[in-house]
Order: sequence, then structure tokens, then C-alpha cells
Amino acid sequence: SNDALRGLPLSMTEANLSAMSQAAQALGAQVVLVGMQVPPNYGKSYTTEFSTLFNNIAQEYRVPLVPFLLEGVANRPDARDWFQSDGLHPYAKAHPIMLDNIWPKLKSLL
Repeated sequence: SNDALRGLPLSMTEANLSAMSQAAQALGAQVVLVGMQVPPNYGKSYTTEFSTLFNNIAQEYRVPLVPFLLEGVANRPDARDWFQSDGLHPYAKAHPIMLDNIWPKLKSLL
């Protein structure tokens, strides 16, 4: 998500995720790809393509995908109350929800 917030081209983000996945697998690590979404003010095309690239990388490297780390946090009616003043980083109270999003994929690798 930091790549997107910096406005980097999606091809660069995809290359970064590919490089990290490949490097981790080359060292024998099991990878779980954790997807993010960008705010809608980036435009429909960018936000859709950003989300899609996580699917592409997960398929290419045959790794489990958590589609959106902040599912159940960022899309709740009171989401503003779950994020720090920067609007990007969740409060600690969101961590159990984030864990619930990741744990099923991670547990299957243990």
C-alpha cells in the first residue's frame, strides 16, 4: 500500500511484490500474500488494478492470498473510529480483526 500512497506505477508495485515473493520462496519460506486496497480517490481504474495485482502475484507464485488485510475494519460504518488521525493506520483494537483475516491462511501453512 505504501507504493500506491506514493503514487508509484502499478508495474513497479507488481515488480516489488514479485521480487519479495520470489526471494522468500528461494530461501525456502512459505509466503502468504496479504492484499490491501487504496482509497477511492485514486480513481476507479487505479484502485481496481491495484487490487487485481495481488491476485495475479498470488496465482503466479502459487501462494495463499488474504484479499484485504483491513476487511471488517476499513469497510465498517464507524471505520473512522478504528483508525489513527492519519486515516491510514488502525488502532490496536483493529488487530484482532486483522488477525482473523490472516490466521486461516497462515495456519494452513504451519
